Amino acid sequence: MRLGLSLITCRGQSWWQRVGMALLIIGASLAMGVPLKSWAVSKVEVRNLGLSRLGGRTMLTVILNQAANPQISPFTGVNRAQLVVEFPQALPGKLPARLAGDDTLVKSVRTEVSGAGVKIILEMVPDRPYTTTREIRPLPGGLAMFRLGLEADSSAAQAKRPPAAAMPEPQEPLVTQTPETAAPAPETAAPAPEPTVEAGPMEQAPTPAPTAPPPPPEATAPPSAGVAPTGTFAELNELIPQAKGLFEFLRGDGWRVVQAKSYDRPGQRFSRGFHLTNSRYPEFRIKIAHLPPNAPAAPYINILDLSMEGLTGRVADEYRTLKQWNFSKIKTKYEDIGDFFDEALKPLRVDLRQQCQRLAIRHADFITKFLQQAVPQNPKVAEEAMTHIRQKVNPRFEGVQYTLSENPLVILNLVDFMYVRIYYISGH
Repeated sequence: MRLGLSLITCRGQSWWQRVGMALLIIGASLAMGVPLKSWAVSKVEVRNLGLSRLGGRTMLTVILNQAANPQISPFTGVNRAQLVVEFPQALPGKLPARLAGDDTLVKSVRTEVSGAGVKIILEMVPDRPYTTTREIRPLPGGLAMFRLGLEADSSAAQAKRPPAAAMPEPQEPLVTQTPETAAPAPETAAPAPEPTVEAGPMEQAPTPAPTAPPPPPEATAPPSAGVAPTGTFAELNELIPQAKGLFEFLRGDGWRVVQAKSYDRPGQRFSRGFHLTNSRYPEFRIKIAHLPPNAPAAPYINILDLSMEGLTGRVADEYRTLKQWNFSKIKTKYEDIGDFFDEALKPLRVDLRQQCQRLAIRHADFITKFLQQAVPQNPKVAEEAMTHIRQKVNPRFEGVQYTLSENPLVILNLVDFMYVRIYYISGH
């Protein structure tokens, strides 16, 4: 009996201590002028993350319980480079301890959780300059998505590479930025021979860039039948044989490859990217990404986009500008990020969809032939696409997305700048 009373007493003391502490905190907050409402604000929770690559861009996607703009800090050291994405005071969800990289810019990704918050550390490939973009989007269920985009900056690569005369200095931090010179760096005890040893590789380092420049704009091929494809269209036929008929149609219709890039790693090709335009359709863009498998038994994936990204005008320009705003800038003009989407972005998105609808109807013949050539085994795909495009735009429902075909996978997206996306899988 005494034992039972003593347990009750101990539990009672523990409970009252917690109540007293809570009352003390509330009293202190009132004395300092802090409203009680602020205590109900939930902390940011980092629930999940992933690393992916599309075309020439590497995307770090972070799922949050609410919109948040992290701190992004680059760090460099001896033969090492990091990019740290930090959410201060954030709570962790079920986060992976480590993710594989993309073999181009990011070697690996790891997470660190402490009382100070959540850190996402990207181990970058040293001596590979890159540019970053960031965006925050709302998700269903009150969640939010933060996306960090990374893209190789070939123009900055030569600008950051130090001249040969500076290489003999062992204390120069830039020496560690070049993998070719990282190993012989400790052998700088004899200053006389060092310039001849390290100057040679550095003088030759910039030469790989001009050896494979993007091909010049391709001349428009005549629309007559029987003309053999030339230049990068021949490469497209080899990379994506399922779309050979589509490429012949585009080539005959006046489309040309204005940009072709290779995203390679030493000894193994990683991906190819192409950009096509046509002066007859200035608002249209065609982008193609050729992605090799990441496992021995996996297939090649080819993604082809026909979009209206070239649309110009006040609404399009204003929308692109607003999409670049970060969270801090949004907070200077809008009390809540939801107000930003409802009051600023939503009217523009509805207007953009209406403009794209009128443009698609005006060029219905081209879109129809494009889809007929892209999916010749299913002629109803083009008809179904135009039916969805012609539907009345409902301002309360900004846009929708339709799956028009499964093999190949064809997606029609009517949100913002309208696009048709086709996935060609090797062996299908």
